[in-house]
Amino acid sequence: MGRINLSIDEKELQELDYMSGKVNISRSKLIREAIRLYKKEFDKKNMENRRIEKIKNAIRIQDSLRKYSKGWDGVSEIRKWREAR
Repeated sequence: MGRINLSIDEKELQELDYMSGKVNISRSKLIREAIRLYKKEFDKKNMENRRIEKIKNAIRIQDSLRKYSKGWDGVSEIRKWREAR
């Protein structure tokens, strides 16, 4: 396992000690768990942002294709095909 040197405010260190004491785990384990949870949230937000960008791109494509379908009426087209049966 890799090692890092971390500097935090004294108050945050006291809060870290309090939390680690409450759940009976080491500071390191508490920080690792916090990083894991933060990464999970980060990945979820990143995935949502990518999904939104894909939707925006699909909308841009639809908007650019809309100019080719001017004057086309879907209801008339369906009626035409029904009558042709």
